[in-house]
Amino acid sequence: MATHSKTNRSIMVTLKLNSVGEDVIKLQKLLNTWDYCIDVTGIFDKQTYDAVKLFQSANNLGVDGIVGIRTWTKLEDVDSRQLMHVKITEDDYRRAANTLNVEVAAIKAVKDVETGGRGGFFALDKPAILFEGHIFWKQLRNQRIDPHAFVKGNADILYEKWPKKYYKGGLEEYKRLERARAIHSSAADSSASWGLFQIMGFNYKVCGCNSIAEFVEKMSKDEGSQLDLFVGLLRQNGWDKYLRTLDWKGFAMHYNGPAYAQNKYDEKLYRAYMKYKV
Repeated sequence: MATHSKTNRSIMVTLKLNSVGEDVIKLQKLLNTWDYCIDVTGIFDKQTYDAVKLFQSANNLGVDGIVGIRTWTKLEDVDSRQLMHVKITEDDYRRAANTLNVEVAAIKAVKDVETGGRGGFFALDKPAILFEGHIFWKQLRNQRIDPHAFVKGNADILYEKWPKKYYKGGLEEYKRLERARAIHSSAADSSASWGLFQIMGFNYKVCGCNSIAEFVEKMSKDEGSQLDLFVGLLRQNGWDKYLRTLDWKGFAMHYNGPAYAQNKYDEKLYRAYMKYKV
């Protein structure tokens, strides 16, 4: 009923329907810490099986009801568990879809393509971001600040033309952002893309915010708030019509820019939509 998979960290027991024992008790207790309210019996019953599948689905794991290395690792990830209360919900999706008069699958498709299914937060109070040094260059100019005066020692956060090589990814992006904030805070925050839908900070007014600080505060609250900002952006720009008619080329061209075809954003959006449409 149970097999053992050795990793470089520990020996993890693979569990499935009808497994029994102390490892099942551990599994059931972990599921309860994730707010899947199940009985702790030591028997991998139908209730436990259903909870495992829900957990796997919510965490972009293979949904098979079998608890292997990947599922164990996610269950034991304390940082991820702390983020569960800021996660987007199906009610959030339905509310946004009704507001925009689009399909839930269309909104989920954009979310998947923009974040690769990784979610809207790196950690608590740390929304997913990607800092863009070439945008920072423009934002400083908008503030009537000469970017050339700050280039020395900041070549990885301040440059006139876009190169991909300076991206760090994950929480390392906050180190770049903080250095930029030390030069000019609002210009820096306006130069990063934020949240589930990777909205550039300079769009804060279009999203319905009075300041970039308000925009960042809402981005930092939860994924539902990030979705609300996305809804505001689409409505104000009139881009919701492309999702409504499933015009992926039209949406990608406006949302992702002229390089959308090179990066095949329209094709990625279509495939993601079909995954959720089924």
